[in-house]
Amino acid sequence: MLDPFRILKQLVAILLVASLLDGCTTLNSKHLDGVGYPFAGMGDTPSNFDCSIAWGPLGWIALPFVVIDIPLSLVADIFFLPFDLTFRKSEPRRSRTCA
Repeated sequence: MLDPFRILKQLVAILLVASLLDGCTTLNSKHLDGVGYPFAGMGDTPSNFDCSIAWGPLGWIALPFVVIDIPLSLVADIFFLPFDLTFRKSEPRRSRTCA
């Protein structure tokens, strides 16, 4: 017989692991746009909240990780700042949407 509590625990564990695999907002920004945009990760942070809320209850599970990502992205953005200022780009960054 299937235990509903056990299934719920497994589902939560899968969702938590999936949200952790998404990674740091700064690293995602650097991967998509390249180096040259100072504090790009912090600029993308508000869209993380919007995406979490847009996904409804599934996204709400990831919300604590979005909050934890804020100080980590700030530290990563500060680490990348010398590179961003050295290789500064003049073209605008691509816009992000919740896919």
